[in-house]
Amino acid sequence: MIYNGLKQMNGFNKIFLILLIMSGSLLWAQKPGTIRGLVTDKETGEPLVGVNIIVKGTYYGASTDLEGFFIIPKIEPGVYTIEVSYVSYKVIQQTGVKVEPGQTLTLNFQMEPSILALGQEITVIGEKPLMDLEQTTTARTLTEDEIKNRIVENVTDLVSQQVGVTKQDDALYIRGSRSYESQYLVEGLSVQDPLAGTGFGLRLSSYAIQEIEVLTGGYKAEYGQATSGIISVKTKSGGDKLEGYFSYKTDHLFGQFRDKDFSFNTDHWDFSLSGPEPITNIMNKAGLKLPGRFYFFLNLQNKIFDDYTRATAKQLHSSIAPTLGGLVDQDFFAPRQNNLWSALIKLTWKIDPTHKLTYTYNRSLVINQNTQTLQTNLNYVEPRPGFPYKYMKLLDNFNTFTHDNEQISLIWNHTLNSTTFYELKFSRYFAQLRSEWGDDLWNGYTQPLDVPRLPVEYYTPYGDSTKVRVIPGDGFYDYGNALSWHDHFMYSYTIKGDLTHHSGDVHTFKTGIEISFKEMQLIDIQEPFAGPYGSSQDLFHVYPADGAFYFQDDIRFGGFILNAGLRLDYWAPGAFADRAIEDTTNFISPDQREKYKKDSFNFFGRRVKARLMPRIGVSFPVSNNQMLYFNYGHFSKRPRPQFVYSGLSTVSARSAYQTYGNPALNPETSVKYELGLRNQFTENDVLSISAYYKDIFDYVKTTRFRLPGRGGQTAYTYVNLDYARARGIEIEYKTRIGKYLFGNVAASYSITTTKSSNASSILQIDRSATGQDVPIRESYAAWDRPWQISGNLSFRVTKDQKPEIFGIKLFNQWNLNLHFFAQAGRRYTPVVFSGQYRSDGRPIYLTEYDVEEKTLYSKIGSNWKWVDLSFKKYFDLWDVHYIFYFEIRNLFNNKNAQIINPVTGRAYEYGDPVPISWNDPVYPDRHWPHDPYPFDPARYRAPRHILLGFSLEF
Repeated sequence: MIYNGLKQMNGFNKIFLILLIMSGSLLWAQKPGTIRGLVTDKETGEPLVGVNIIVKGTYYGASTDLEGFFIIPKIEPGVYTIEVSYVSYKVIQQTGVKVEPGQTLTLNFQMEPSILALGQEITVIGEKPLMDLEQTTTARTLTEDEIKNRIVENVTDLVSQQVGVTKQDDALYIRGSRSYESQYLVEGLSVQDPLAGTGFGLRLSSYAIQEIEVLTGGYKAEYGQATSGIISVKTKSGGDKLEGYFSYKTDHLFGQFRDKDFSFNTDHWDFSLSGPEPITNIMNKAGLKLPGRFYFFLNLQNKIFDDYTRATAKQLHSSIAPTLGGLVDQDFFAPRQNNLWSALIKLTWKIDPTHKLTYTYNRSLVINQNTQTLQTNLNYVEPRPGFPYKYMKLLDNFNTFTHDNEQISLIWNHTLNSTTFYELKFSRYFAQLRSEWGDDLWNGYTQPLDVPRLPVEYYTPYGDSTKVRVIPGDGFYDYGNALSWHDHFMYSYTIKGDLTHHSGDVHTFKTGIEISFKEMQLIDIQEPFAGPYGSSQDLFHVYPADGAFYFQDDIRFGGFILNAGLRLDYWAPGAFADRAIEDTTNFISPDQREKYKKDSFNFFGRRVKARLMPRIGVSFPVSNNQMLYFNYGHFSKRPRPQFVYSGLSTVSARSAYQTYGNPALNPETSVKYELGLRNQFTENDVLSISAYYKDIFDYVKTTRFRLPGRGGQTAYTYVNLDYARARGIEIEYKTRIGKYLFGNVAASYSITTTKSSNASSILQIDRSATGQDVPIRESYAAWDRPWQISGNLSFRVTKDQKPEIFGIKLFNQWNLNLHFFAQAGRRYTPVVFSGQYRSDGRPIYLTEYDVEEKTLYSKIGSNWKWVDLSFKKYFDLWDVHYIFYFEIRNLFNNKNAQIINPVTGRAYEYGDPVPISWNDPVYPDRHWPHDPYPFDPARYRAPRHILLGFSLEF
């Protein structure tokens, strides 16, 4: 009977049922134990009355009596974490508390007074918990120490190692959503370039990060403008003593291995310095005595390397790279094919225990020829790596991409009393991205040409033996420049305020407001050589505004945790959009004009749109150290600026294939559900399982409409008519084995489907057997990767440890880190044999989508897998900590296909059949407008990469 019922349920209903069954599992009944103790003030020794003591992950808890005593009876035997909290005191968490059957355990706590609000300071006794059992969502936090033991260099590396995150074509996709749908925060402030389309903006060194949190499930009302996930970074601050760090790693060792396959001509250095007092000393010498203490943190990073494809330009040129006041030439910042620079300066003024002011300056500069640096996606391009293959023999004539990001922020923290504090944040964020050739404007471009090679070769055209023609070339450009010139910039000025209040031990109220004013400009020239302003061009300069109000309450009672909140996001597209709606000469349909006015309201002369989003999360214990959690919420993301403003400027081109922006677009909306279970078997073993379902509405796509009064003239525009859904299950196991081994293993299975994988897809492109256009069908997303497995293992031996293996004593002070990863290959639309051959014997393959009317991206290419390894050896000399290490990326040199041959489902190798749109080396046919020969070196991900390095810390 049960079996028949399960058969009738769909896959994800089964998952939810299994989770519920697991949550009800109980251990064999044992005689319960008891925890009792005394809580006193650490300074005075006086007993504290009304202190809250809870056993995390259970319903067990108690409060101290008039003499400071507490007792928690009838606790099931096991290992727990005890949390002690009291207003005006630091929270204490004691891990690894073992309750024996029938025994009474005595725990006494001495609480340290704190003027900071409750929960701002936590003292951990014992090992740091592997996971917060009481979270109501899926969130993964990496601290400074954990980051040191990962094989990573930046924020992107850290995020891409989290389960549920897919990295493809230099973009991150979180739980099936598009790359730009995440929110990237530094110190709680957005540093995302919305015009670039990559999801990221500011780049940071991993060594500058104190903590990074990746939220992939539902998140509280304080977070906004993300339908996929939140990436929140907290940078380091200076401490009470002077500390420094310097590291350098390379893969060529002063040029010795530069010609080896494992060398990409890489040099990477990272420098940090932090500590107290320099500002105080300067102020004192100037006769200005200020209260409190000052701290500083400085980080500088530079990574330069050539492409693993072995194709490099002689010199990249950028017209917007800084000159540092004329001290350096702009070419100084681009000595290799890929160049990354970043700087962080952070100054903290702790005026007293209740007041703190923080100033931060962040800047990053990226210069390369990676076409994925700019993902405009306004004209559909098959997702591929960013290597400009057709320009491989002429990279000096190809565009250079320069992405400059800068953030300046000022943060004020004020603790009003032991239960209430607030934060005020002021930020200016600047982003600019330019795609150009030879630091020239578009009027210096020439048309790219693939010319015949001498001696001239001739051929007989396929199907016409009466003619003889010259073979035009080999498929690679010999002269001319890239097909576009692009420049955009954005200024964002943000004011953000948050107020937090603790009401007893039950409620934590938080409310906030965010106001942001932006200036954006975009210039996009297509085929610059075709005329004064190219064959088509787009330009807009806009001043939108946006912001939010939110309120949330975290309720905690008897082991039950409830997070409930409401968020209101607003968005004013700006005067540019308002005028475009009123201008009847624009390519905007009457329906869109009416919709814009209907969906917005007038506020001080500007049209404003608003959206209200409820969110709720619940967590409660179902047995000892076993928590079940559920969350539900509505989330939104404003449409990309190009979808709103493109083509509406009076100077924009009116080309026949222009897609015009639509100010009537609404933000995309996601409705997410998540159910999960966390189970702490021991202090050192935690298992978590979560299942999620996500509906995404109002995705943007293209449609064609008829312009009234223009003789039947039609135009293309963007509309909110696409839909996507993602569903999946994730499992993660974390462990500490003995004193030395730490690790985690994670796996996921998910499916993402949508009507189109790109906004450029129009509403009716499918062709039925009758040849008529029909609405497109739901298909797999291009970035859908159904399964994924990853793990990190770290074997650490400190100075005082002397491990033995099989009776052999090992040396101390070393660290071995291992990261392994495997996932399903890229999706592709297969081609099938048509049953026909050309006259030269070449078989003709056509797209399965056209021949058999199947969906797009129905197949999965060859799987991806690799292993990364690093080894570090530590030495101490004269109070300086030295580290020598080597790092091997893709240890086993696995070949992971990035460009899929749709005939075979793997990367092309000589002799493989290819679709008719590809030029087949076995049947050369250079006169057709095909892709060049399919030996693109970027068809595989990077091969084995070996780096050696050293660092020192003091």
